[in-house]
Amino acid sequence: MKRKWIPLGSPQAVLLLVSLCLNVLMGSYIAKQWFENWSRPVGLANEPRLIQFIADRLPSADAETFRRVYLGKEQGLRDARADYEQALRGAVRLLAQPDLDGPALRRAVLEARDKRIKIGDVVIETFLDAVPQLSPQGRQDLAGRLRNR
Repeated sequence: MKRKWIPLGSPQAVLLLVSLCLNVLMGSYIAKQWFENWSRPVGLANEPRLIQFIADRLPSADAETFRRVYLGKEQGLRDARADYEQALRGAVRLLAQPDLDGPALRRAVLEARDKRIKIGDVVIETFLDAVPQLSPQGRQDLAGRLRNR
């Protein structure tokens, strides 16, 4: 069987090169997305996005109040997130051991769950501390917009 070579200056060669470049580009993009998602801890929500979601539904003065309260809680949120990630890594280490210690794994997973709940508690605390500082109109607008979702 004899191979037929494509001349380098031909349109087919140019199309082949463009196709290969696009495949490399798409493959790189997919790999980047996969590794970013894989490296992110499982179950870790984006709390700042939730805060922004709520602030976006408030009048500007109330949104600034909400963000200011959040900024006061941000370090507590970071600390809670770090505790959760550490507990989660501990559970993963136990899971990877050749001789699985079921009770220890259960304790580690439950500890990670408790740490995850503390992250939610900080977000709830932010909301509860901010709401009394909002204008009555801002609270009504927020309730209406959240109700209509």
